[in-house]
Amino acid sequence: MIESLLTISIGEYSAVEIVLRLAVVLMSMTALLLALSASCVSASFRFPLFLAAVALGGAAFFEAGVWQSWKEAFELAGTSYAVSGHLIADQDRIIAWSVGVPALLWSLALLGKPQGSHGGFALERLVGILIILIILALIAPASSVMALLMLGLLGLFIWMPWPENSFARHLRAAHACVVVPFLVILLGSWHCLPLGKQVEKILIHGEIIHSICSLAAFVAPAMILLIGVLRISNQEVLLSSTLRASTSPREI
Repeated sequence: MIESLLTISIGEYSAVEIVLRLAVVLMSMTALLLALSASCVSASFRFPLFLAAVALGGAAFFEAGVWQSWKEAFELAGTSYAVSGHLIADQDRIIAWSVGVPALLWSLALLGKPQGSHGGFALERLVGILIILIILALIAPASSVMALLMLGLLGLFIWMPWPENSFARHLRAAHACVVVPFLVILLGSWHCLPLGKQVEKILIHGEIIHSICSLAAFVAPAMILLIGVLRISNQEVLLSSTLRASTSPREI
């Protein structure tokens, strides 16, 4: 009976499991790095880093659910793996995207808030981004087309002209890191990618590509956030040092 079911080789099963494990580990390590880096920056940058760390940690938790479901979906049958009847938890990956991606982009948007009274940041645009992110989080699990539309509307906010001090380049780069993997996943769901002609090949290649896209969509924006925060912190330290040196009394 088990020979008539879908079977995959041990190497193919291990390849998918390694990619899933790598995604969970890298996302967890990045979340821990963000949380620990919050102690090295000024107070104004700590909340965005903590928010991104919590979002990435939650996404890693749901990605771990996909990994666990993959191990339960197959059982060893001689020299290959056969399906066991358990389903792969794709809903966990959808939840990870719906919660983690908006929170990461929101963390980047928070870095554009004014520092003092001369920030010049458009607060209404920040509120508009938050509304779009909430709609994205609510609608994305229901329809991939609506999720793509929400990402497009979000891009209109992000790619509009921003003040120079608003972290715009980092926010746009993070948005691109989210959109590109999402488009790849969307093309795969529409059978527009050459994943193979056999069912087992489509399953293996699809899971590997999906996991790599999830890894890119979460880790890349998080690293952009961390690099941007550290760069701005260093610039503030240099500026304060220069101001202290210019205002201190000169030696006679």
